[in-house]
Amino acid sequence: MSPSPERALLITGATGVVGGAVALELLRRNPGDVAYCLVRAADAAAAQRRLDDALAVAATAYGHPDALAALRPRLHAIPGDITAPGLGLDDAARATLRAAGPLHVFHAAASLKDTEEALREILAHNVVGTERLLEAVLPLGVATFNHVSTAYVCGRRTGDIDETLDRPRGFNNRYEQSKHYGEHLVVDHCEHHGVPWRLLRPSIVVGHATTAQITGVSGFLGWALKLAALDAAAGGALRTTRLRYVARADAELNLIPVDSVAEDIAGIDAAGAATLGRAFHLTNQTPPTVVDLLGAITDALGLAGVECVAPGAALDPLSARLHRWTRFERPYVAATRRFRRDGDGAYASTRHGRVSLDPVLVGRMVGGVVETWRRQQRDRTAAGASA
Repeated sequence: MSPSPERALLITGATGVVGGAVALELLRRNPGDVAYCLVRAADAAAAQRRLDDALAVAATAYGHPDALAALRPRLHAIPGDITAPGLGLDDAARATLRAAGPLHVFHAAASLKDTEEALREILAHNVVGTERLLEAVLPLGVATFNHVSTAYVCGRRTGDIDETLDRPRGFNNRYEQSKHYGEHLVVDHCEHHGVPWRLLRPSIVVGHATTAQITGVSGFLGWALKLAALDAAAGGALRTTRLRYVARADAELNLIPVDSVAEDIAGIDAAGAATLGRAFHLTNQTPPTVVDLLGAITDALGLAGVECVAPGAALDPLSARLHRWTRFERPYVAATRRFRRDGDGAYASTRHGRVSLDPVLVGRMVGGVVETWRRQQRDRTAAGASA
């Protein structure tokens, strides 16, 4: 089943990693669609510039450097902010969205922070922001509300994880908890208004499966940066000294390339009614293990390596520092979560999340983000010297 022509899409988070990839994929597949993207900016002109710049970077990173020129006439930035009452929309923007409807909403804007210190920001974006979006757009006329969540709303559960909407017995961090609450807000509001919904749950999003590039750094690409930073702080000592890390070597880390996520979301959207009213795991069916990923990262960085050890094992000072720096990652390297994909039969996808992250591909991903980090470090040093 194909989407209806000339649909109006409302996309949040289009300047981010997943939202940008989804915006490009939907418009490339559906030449009749027009996208209205909510962008934080002072005015409409600034919003459009920010959107154009972000999607130009994304198009290049994901192997379609010339795509944006053809898509730009169907990309319209709407200045607004999900954390503001009424999204900060003026009367003209609200009238534009009402006239364009019914809207097919793809809500990808979120805070990826997880600490207690960032709790106010996390709640403002992932909980209050989601509710403000629902309250603002549902009265304008919505055909479907597609909510980008996370597979880790499963919280502390391990083993087999179903595509269900329920409450786990606990969460590993505030990010997981906030996305759980956001899902329930979407379902409650949409069902109250009679609006069809979908919950889209990526796992740990990493670079493109072909180009190895990504427009931001999160998840276990951030892990690579922490190892690079630790080596720099230690004066290069990690090139000859192996670290010890508290983790299960055989635990699976569910890393999924950004293009697989966008491909699945587009397929779910195209399937129409068959995919409404349910959650989908956008996860990797062939994920790497902790030891495989650590090996690929340390090889790419030219480091001596990392040995996985049991809780309570003695840690040298550098290993202890890495342990402290990776508080966020630790719950995900202690056990395997196998995300069931029972909804795959409802939609067409080239891969359905079967993506092999071999050491060469991981190395290319790591190389890209570390080189960007090192360039930024050099730029900051040069700016400080010239000040």
